[in-house]
Amino acid sequence: MAATGALLFVLGLTGTGDVPSIAATPREEPPPGERSATNASPLLGRPPIVESDCTVSDVLEPSCGVWWGASPYQDDIAQLEEAVDRDMDIVYTWRGIDQPHVPSRKELDMIAEGRLVHTNIEARRFTQEGHPDIDYADIIAGEFDSSLRSQARTIADTEVPYFVTFDHEADANKRYNSRGTPEEFVSSWRHIVDLYREEGADNVIWVWNVTGWEDNLDRLPGLWPGNDYVDWISWEAYNMTGCDIMPHWTEVYSFEEALAPAYEWVQEEGPEHGIDPDKPVMIGEMGTTDIGARETLEWYTDIPEVLKRYDRVRAVKVWDNKVSDGCDFRINANEHARRGFELAGQDPYVNLPERVRRLAEFAESRKND
Repeated sequence: MAATGALLFVLGLTGTGDVPSIAATPREEPPPGERSATNASPLLGRPPIVESDCTVSDVLEPSCGVWWGASPYQDDIAQLEEAVDRDMDIVYTWRGIDQPHVPSRKELDMIAEGRLVHTNIEARRFTQEGHPDIDYADIIAGEFDSSLRSQARTIADTEVPYFVTFDHEADANKRYNSRGTPEEFVSSWRHIVDLYREEGADNVIWVWNVTGWEDNLDRLPGLWPGNDYVDWISWEAYNMTGCDIMPHWTEVYSFEEALAPAYEWVQEEGPEHGIDPDKPVMIGEMGTTDIGARETLEWYTDIPEVLKRYDRVRAVKVWDNKVSDGCDFRINANEHARRGFELAGQDPYVNLPERVRRLAEFAESRKND
């Protein structure tokens, strides 16, 4: 196994979808009224936890709840975890397509400490000041093949599941038809996936991320890379009331109201555009501006119950960042947001790591098949 020390995460991913689920072992004859439990806890020297049977798929989709994560302010995940009294399952990071050393030491440390990492590879030059945009045509032409192959080899060497997105929010107004056409975005995506696969990065889980905003839904079919090139579908769930960069955003949208339009579109209209509605869904970013003490707290505390009504959603990450003084989503900048996110994160439905990821002891034998 890799020197990162992340054995517990390895699922022997192949990207082909033909790997059997990792099944929990139920307790024999559970007491009346109790559901069967996994055998994960004895691995940690603790008694079994009573819970529903659970499986984890080859693309890291849990059957019994939701991975809980964050894109932390200034990449400081420890500060956020301390503030909300729990570890994050997934951490979202941003890197450039021109950076050969991805994952960086920071991401490798996060893996070693027991977290999953999700990296967005931007079509921007992170090795240059200001991070200027990169044209999709240059990616397709192979200008960045060397750095991409280096990324793929480094990720493959981790031997752990690693979520990757290319150019998230390609449907956003500031990006759509900016770095190239939708067709060029799709060609770039497929080019990158093909290169990663050639380098043996079969542990990569590909996450197609869009804004999910209702006005942008008609753009999604032209940006879809195809079912063979996407493992998870992802979008955002924001409320931006009072945000100074969104002066026309006057209504308050609940987490559910922000999540639902894209969810319903994928389920109802996705198939006619070749999108498999059974793929797991990740809410790649979410959060609210300050909408009042009680309202802000409840915006977050409502999340677990909302998620139970949308069974394809299997991962959620808060965007713990600041756009401007008038558009602040930092959890620690608002006590009501912090407390709401803390309370939400205690719900068993979004609190899986200790009892689910350790089902992956199956993977050591799978790795050598």
